[in-house]
Amino acid sequence: MRQLILSVFCLLFTTAFSFSNDNVLLKKLVSVNAEWLKQSERHAILQSAVFLQPQSYNAWIAAHLMLVEKTLQARDVSKLTTTQKHNRFKLLCQLNEYWRAGVFPINDYVTYQTPVFIDRQGTHCAVGFLMQQSGAEDLAQKINTEQKFAYVHEIKVSGVKAWADKHGFTIDELAWIQPGYPTNLPAYSMEGGLNGTVNAIAADGPGLSVYAAGSFNKSTKGVVCNNIAAYISGFAGFDWVSVDNGVNGAVHTLLMHNNKLYAGGEFSTAGSVAAGKVAMYDIAMGQWQALGSLDSTVRALTFYKGELYAAGDFTGFVAKWNGTTWQDVSQGMMYGKGATTLKVWDTLLVVGGNFELTTGALRKHVIAFDGTQPRLLGMGTTTPVNDLEIHDGKLYAACNVIDGNDTCALAVFNQHNNEWEVLLKPSMGMADGFDGNAIFKLQSHGPNLLAGGNFFCTAGMITGNNLMAIKNGKIPGDTTVYQILNPLAVTDKPVRAIATDVNTVYFGGAFLTNKYTDTLNHIASLQLDPTSIKNVSNSTINVSVFPNPVLESLSIQSSDNSELSKLEIYDATGRNVHEQNLTSKQKSISVANLPSGVYSAKILANNKWHTTKFVKQ
Repeated sequence: MRQLILSVFCLLFTTAFSFSNDNVLLKKLVSVNAEWLKQSERHAILQSAVFLQPQSYNAWIAAHLMLVEKTLQARDVSKLTTTQKHNRFKLLCQLNEYWRAGVFPINDYVTYQTPVFIDRQGTHCAVGFLMQQSGAEDLAQKINTEQKFAYVHEIKVSGVKAWADKHGFTIDELAWIQPGYPTNLPAYSMEGGLNGTVNAIAADGPGLSVYAAGSFNKSTKGVVCNNIAAYISGFAGFDWVSVDNGVNGAVHTLLMHNNKLYAGGEFSTAGSVAAGKVAMYDIAMGQWQALGSLDSTVRALTFYKGELYAAGDFTGFVAKWNGTTWQDVSQGMMYGKGATTLKVWDTLLVVGGNFELTTGALRKHVIAFDGTQPRLLGMGTTTPVNDLEIHDGKLYAACNVIDGNDTCALAVFNQHNNEWEVLLKPSMGMADGFDGNAIFKLQSHGPNLLAGGNFFCTAGMITGNNLMAIKNGKIPGDTTVYQILNPLAVTDKPVRAIATDVNTVYFGGAFLTNKYTDTLNHIASLQLDPTSIKNVSNSTINVSVFPNPVLESLSIQSSDNSELSKLEIYDATGRNVHEQNLTSKQKSISVANLPSGVYSAKILANNKWHTTKFVKQ
């Protein structure tokens, strides 16, 4: 305790060490509370203090609260009443004592960084503590019971606005006070995993099948599944099964389309069928079908304008399947090592890889086709492209990192100037949060851009290897865009594949372990913050469950009291652990027998499915 207090005092009063760039400090504070990006005084705050770097995440929380308290004490309160001024000053003094004590809630509930209003030991978060000290413990307990993990702006419990007004605070100020509390995400084993590298994953809907492909020949439990396997639910729960004897060579890409699974790689047979690098598995029929023959490795597949395209190391690098043969569509525009990824963006088919273009000018690694003619996307990226992804309407490229200043790990295409911009690359120090050799895979998932590869990343005092979520943080009135990194795993070897559904993030690669102790064997699953994943619904009806977290009885409510007819619950690995029909009057169910953890609830209301999440204590 004394060490924490001393480290925080050093933040204010020592001149032994100074950050040369207040953006570094801002990134650290944003990892505690993203509301920092909205504060008009932020630059003055950061530049007026001399800082030592805290040695723990709790010290960063204390530093955050110290700076917030100092700023709120100095704000103009002339428009408040005398009573409001008195109440505000008194509670800010209490906040000063709170951060000096350095005792904050522990997030041992869920597998993501989140507010915890009151923890198991009764420790209140900063906002809950202020409520308690003001005599509003009942309000704090009600919030804790109904919305333990909610950010201030998400709290729907009545009385919060009235309490804030009484004590001279705005809701925005309370939101700035409230930290998030981190945890190291556990990754869940998928029945022991597989005995070789996973290069591609395709998810076939929540609670259904997950397909994995790469270089392996069986699951760790002995199920033979040559280079491609399905993770499916059976009578005894989930297990790995063979996909009609698999294929006889490495698989580099999977594509799910119209209940058919397309695979591309280095193989020459699929099941009992001769196949020249590409094959289609009819899931309903349980049969493989060959799709022509290409003369070298296939690394990507996609549908564009209703037709199947392939990219890889073969002649021409990009080809279209006409129903009988593969047709080269590159028009002699590309030379080099090959193409690795395809992405349909707007009206274009974008190709990324390790190649140059025959345009006279030095253009590299990216080209697009409109179905008839090639289209140039600026001068291309500075380093080879491993994957392309669309996130928030923008086109991103995952790249190899090379030596020197002219390098890139993550780039985005700027349509305004028709050029690629570097968003992420290794820095000389650790403060920027990224260092490594490559990002291999990108996956858009709600507000997060998931990235897998061979790298080290950090956010605040949280570190990770090879898997992270990226959010863009833009400061109002500033053109700077901050890449907020959230480490998701600490795998011993690279991540090469990511897939998501509404319940789960699946990731695969060369790794064997996570956090050096949890054995995963090349593939695993994890759950992100439920608030980061949009509910899946085809209507404007909002279906919610509460309390969250829940101990025994889970209540279900729709925004317009629409008829609820069925409930399905899935655990963190995608298993269906409970399902039942609901009567029109039934608004609650017992979950007392479920183990503690994060669950997804699928609810059928007015013949439309809605998905939300809850935590079982």
